[in-house]
Amino acid sequence: MQVIEATLTTHGKVGFASREVGRMTDTDPCILNTALHYALGLASGRYVDVNHQPTYIEDTADVVNEVYVTPAAPARIERQGTARTEYLTTNRNARSDTYATPNYPATDDPTGRADKNLPTFERERALAPENTFRFYVFPYGQDASEVATRLPSYIRLGKKRGKGHVSYRIVEAERRSGTFSLGHPLSVYDHDTTPTGGVVMKQMQPTPVWFEGEFDTDHYAIEPPYRSESRICYPTGAKFLATKRDDV
Repeated sequence: MQVIEATLTTHGKVGFASREVGRMTDTDPCILNTALHYALGLASGRYVDVNHQPTYIEDTADVVNEVYVTPAAPARIERQGTARTEYLTTNRNARSDTYATPNYPATDDPTGRADKNLPTFERERALAPENTFRFYVFPYGQDASEVATRLPSYIRLGKKRGKGHVSYRIVEAERRSGTFSLGHPLSVYDHDTTPTGGVVMKQMQPTPVWFEGEFDTDHYAIEPPYRSESRICYPTGAKFLATKRDDV
């Protein structure tokens, strides 16, 4: 089987709320495939969402059996380099957008806000430009080269729709059986297999992710980015939110 190896380079600040600690909104160095499906144009949501309820399953119903996109993890861009993630931290005014905000004494405040602990600033830690991530696209029953031509070279990600460039490479993946060590992050809901040991799992929103683990099931051994590295093993039959769908 041929698989599409995608290398994403951020060209602007990319921020999303992985966690909120006090006044800090932090971005994890992992881009979930919930966001990548929309960024790659494989799904589209409502322009105005008044219900505030995600519709991932409905939005991807047309492509879920034809293509699977993995989460994106930090990647090395040189043979001897390390997968580092660079951040930008900014302070923001958390007050209203009014031109001037009068400060009243607490004893004579007509607004009733002076005696409340309301934040006046907040901080955001977001991915900086020139970060590199890697993810894989599995074109089930389709020609990988043909699918790659339909994927965009530039995408938008995060709360402020930061810009990113994606390059694609077609790589070979051998189907194997037996035990293996997970070589790339896997959403817990994307496969019904369970690890037998060595688990490193992180609770992320909206889906938890296995970053490491030993598995015993059919899997693909994917050609690595560099020849000196071992193949990347990933379970076969992964499907976006598989365990959350009625047809699984």
